[in-house]
Amino acid sequence: MATSDIAIANRALTKLGVARIISFGDNNEQARALQSMYTIVRDSELRAYTWNFSIRRASLAALVDVPEFDWARQFQLPADCLRLLWAGNFYPGPNLSDFTNSQWKEYEIEGRSIMSNLPAPLRIRYVAQITDPTFFDPLFGEALACKLAIELAESLTSSSTNRQLAWNEYKQAIIKALRSDAIESPADTIADDTWMLSRNL
Repeated sequence: MATSDIAIANRALTKLGVARIISFGDNNEQARALQSMYTIVRDSELRAYTWNFSIRRASLAALVDVPEFDWARQFQLPADCLRLLWAGNFYPGPNLSDFTNSQWKEYEIEGRSIMSNLPAPLRIRYVAQITDPTFFDPLFGEALACKLAIELAESLTSSSTNRQLAWNEYKQAIIKALRSDAIESPADTIADDTWMLSRNL
C-alpha cells in the first residue's frame, strides 16, 4: 500500500495527540522536530533489522588501491549500503582466535570499504537505504511512526507516559513484522561456537 513520509510523520503525531502537519516545512514545532530527525530515525530503523523490502545485492569490482597490509584487495561499499549482510557467500562463523593466531576472517569493513582476499567481482548482500516510502512494508511504516513518536514525546508533550505507550506500540509492531516475515527470518542453522567445536576435537 502506497504511503508517504508525511503520512508516516502524521501517524506519529496522531499517536501523541498532537496536531498534524502539511509538510516538513510548516512553521510549527512539530514540523521542525520531524524535519530534523526523520531521515536519521528512518535509516536507524532500516539498519536495526533486516527488512525484506530493503535487502539488495551487488557485485563489486576491486579498487585500484590495495590495502597496506593483511588483505589483497579492497572493494567500495555501495552508496546506499546501511549494513553488510554477507560478502562472497561467506557468513561470519565462530571466532577461533583462542585456537590459532592466523587470519581467520574472509573480509572486514574499514570505513566505506570491504577488505578481503576474495576474488573480484565480490558478491554482496546488504541492507539498503530506502528513501522512497512507496517501497516501505506497511509494518515498517508503522514501526517507524512509533519510533518517531518515541523520539518526539518528551519535546512535544512533556509526557513520559506518552513515550512509554509509543515504546509498547513499537515493540508490538516489530513482533508483527517478525510474525509476517516482513523482517527476514534468521538462518536455519547456527554456526558452531568455540565450545561446540572443542567437543569435536
